[in-house]
Amino acid sequence: MTLLKNSLGNYLATLAPYIPSQLISNENINNIQKIAQVIPSAITTFFGFECQLGIQKAQADFLICLDASEAGRKILGEDDYVVKLPDFLMQHHIWNRIYEFGKHWNNDTSALYEKVNNMWLEFDVDDSHPDIPVPSCFFGPQPVYAPAHTYSDTPAYLYPHTWISQIALKLLLKQDLSSAVEHQLFQCFDLLPKNAYVFQVGVMLARKSDAVRICIRNISPEEILNYLEQLNWSGSIEQLSIILNELSSLVTRIDLDLDIGEVISPKIGLECYFEKQPKQEPKWQLFLDYLVDVGLCISEKRDALLEYPGYIRENSNQDLFPSNLLKISRIMGPQYEWIFLKGLHHIKVVFQSSESLQAKAYLFASNHLVTRSYKNLSALKQNLISKT
Repeated sequence: MTLLKNSLGNYLATLAPYIPSQLISNENINNIQKIAQVIPSAITTFFGFECQLGIQKAQADFLICLDASEAGRKILGEDDYVVKLPDFLMQHHIWNRIYEFGKHWNNDTSALYEKVNNMWLEFDVDDSHPDIPVPSCFFGPQPVYAPAHTYSDTPAYLYPHTWISQIALKLLLKQDLSSAVEHQLFQCFDLLPKNAYVFQVGVMLARKSDAVRICIRNISPEEILNYLEQLNWSGSIEQLSIILNELSSLVTRIDLDLDIGEVISPKIGLECYFEKQPKQEPKWQLFLDYLVDVGLCISEKRDALLEYPGYIRENSNQDLFPSNLLKISRIMGPQYEWIFLKGLHHIKVVFQSSESLQAKAYLFASNHLVTRSYKNLSALKQNLISKT
């Protein structure tokens, strides 16, 4: 396995001393490093970790966001770009699919070029140490709203969302969606409440699943219940209503995650958000206390989550910062420095029944070049979350 000189592993090494061990153990960080060391750092400025909250084990998965406006798209899709992914990754068929997606995304004649804002690579991290780390893949489309006319009432070539199944998902799955799954997916689009929209679409490639996940934003708790009823969801609306009432009284916003096969999976995700970080939003403490009280989060991880947000400034951590970033700030001049922002993105409550609940935290890290006098870090953090 070829390690890169300027890899995400360098960024992870900068962050590692500032990650609470109750969330991510040293052993787990080392396992994440094995992935990060083969991914060029230029591929992203925004990455993070997924932590299960209800278990003692301090283990996290690793997530990377590639933005259309940054180098990530070119690294993935431009053959002669100056930064490349290691050749050995292409020995795995999943990476070949992701590469093909990237080539279309980077081609300004493809539907993906204008319609896809970002792409997420999500790595399950355990002790298996595969020779080639394989991610699941999500993409962030331009907001997908309910169309004026349903798929069944529209000629296929006029339906506005066919590109999702017939181009994007076909590239990632390397096959057509079955007609039953495509019908279910389009029904999910057609029945979206007014103003609600899909902001992420993905497939769990690393888990050998062909189910399609969609993430829906701007949907109220009442609309979630009505929407699921219309979709003939097999879960308990009554039990879900109780959970939604409790969560909505504690958080600012709830987004909905659905897994779509020939039917909608009974397991759904409820992404819980706040507009600000814990130091500016006391309700974080109340929400995390609630998760502890109902057994979805252990107290040590609650405390660690509240400890995690903050920032690491180059000026006071020169020995930790990657050499490629230090070189850029020196070229820019003494008034500039790099910072790594750390924060809580959201908490996802996974619901299948009131007896089968799970909570996961999504932590983010992001690097930025700022002037040394820059103070408005809270606004910068909030802007990052609102875009993803």
